[in-house]
Amino acid sequence: MALRCAVSGQVPNQPVACTRTGVVYEKDVVMQHLEKHGTCPVTGESLRKEDLVELRVEGGEAIAPNETTNMSVPEMLLQLKQQFDASALEKYELRKKLMDARKELSHSLYRYDAACRVIARLMNQKDKPAVQEGDEKSNALRKRTASEALAPPEQNASKAKPSEEKIDRTTAVIEDIANFAATISALRKKRSMPADLLKADECAKFKERSTGLVEDKSNVQISCMCSYGPLVAVGSNVGKVAIFDSTRGQVMEGADIRHENPITSVSFVHSSGLVDSGESAEKAKMLVSDGSGVVRLWAPEGPMYTAKGELPLTGAAAKVVSISMHASGSYFMATGNEDSWYLCDVNKLDCVKVCKDSNASTSGGLTCGAFHPDGMLTCTGLAKGPTTLWDVRSGGLAGQLTGHDSGISSVSFSENGYHMATSDASEDGSVRVWDLRKLQEIKCLPLMPEGKSRICTVQFDNSGRFLLAGGETGISVYGAKQQWRTLYSNSCGPVPAATFGPSARWFTVGSAGNKFTLYGV
Repeated sequence: MALRCAVSGQVPNQPVACTRTGVVYEKDVVMQHLEKHGTCPVTGESLRKEDLVELRVEGGEAIAPNETTNMSVPEMLLQLKQQFDASALEKYELRKKLMDARKELSHSLYRYDAACRVIARLMNQKDKPAVQEGDEKSNALRKRTASEALAPPEQNASKAKPSEEKIDRTTAVIEDIANFAATISALRKKRSMPADLLKADECAKFKERSTGLVEDKSNVQISCMCSYGPLVAVGSNVGKVAIFDSTRGQVMEGADIRHENPITSVSFVHSSGLVDSGESAEKAKMLVSDGSGVVRLWAPEGPMYTAKGELPLTGAAAKVVSISMHASGSYFMATGNEDSWYLCDVNKLDCVKVCKDSNASTSGGLTCGAFHPDGMLTCTGLAKGPTTLWDVRSGGLAGQLTGHDSGISSVSFSENGYHMATSDASEDGSVRVWDLRKLQEIKCLPLMPEGKSRICTVQFDNSGRFLLAGGETGISVYGAKQQWRTLYSNSCGPVPAATFGPSARWFTVGSAGNKFTLYGV
């Protein structure tokens, strides 16, 4: 049988064959294709020059076969068949290119439409606060002018300086947050997934690895939980915070963190995974809030944790329900259970900005809050009412999401900032996933396949590929790349708090008592 090049159809002068597919080519032809595309011309698979071997032809040269003639009917049918096959192949390739072009065009139009909507909404929000601010400034100026006219000059001078300093401080912090948002957005485009990231088919291998107790007492109830590196902080209703080392599988005995009131939220002070802070989890500080409305900063000193200061935020009758770190690690968001959320500075431990939700007083108050990964948006949930997105720069509304009948109990953003998950606080609860580019719900997920129950917590892992939810009947893990399908489910009883570990290789859940459990693959 005569050799023919799979590309030119001619007898090759320098025949080479692919060791992967066994296809024969003319050496010059396939080399030109490899320089441009780096793939096999026939199969489209990746191909290197090392995969080609030269073929030795007896006699030194390849002999061209005798040309067929069109005199006989079988030969004519053969040529027609070959021409039909070539036309069909060409049609297939053209159709494939057309579908790819349509897909790219669809994605481009989608991005353009989403960008136009966001720009229009932001322009509207920018103009609206400016008009309101102008009216407020005019009224304030009239009142201040009247009061200053009656006050001594020395008193006027002493009052002006603190106000100006407060405005300058807030402006500087907002500018710092905006600059960081631009930086982290550029870094996110270049990011790569962790090499040890959990695979979807590994979720079935989750099983109990270790357990721990917050405190060996009967009246202890777990209230909140967070993780950073190998460490897990577990808060309780008796004011005790336990630090669990997942590497050793035991609670750190020296870390005695105690408050006088029930712990409502805990958070390690650290930056986003896209920004290397150079600090290990063992040296990371911790923010802890309790039922008195106070946020306290704890710092490790050897095996012990020492209180470095506290920040009272709410009144005696109110409390801080959640703490969320900004991606820079320099700021945090504290959400009160009445009508306000607070932008705070970690290093100076003071409140930079207070934003109020006018609907909170008639909707049962705020229940949770979280920072968007870019840091320019925050989200708060109400006991009864819509989920609200806030613009950090202006403090105004950036959008509202309706869908939960009885409010939400928890909120979490995916790492890329495209998706947000919220949990329903009702007995007939569910997990809802939102597309923030369209500001609409894309999925409603039950906690368990066999029924619905109240959901206490939701959290994305640090890659945004997996979503963890815990509630009264157990825990579930959903896959973002698997159309939010349930990848793992465990009817382990009430779960008031849960948190993912690095690369989603493990997660920790709290029980209705003082016991918490680590599940790993």
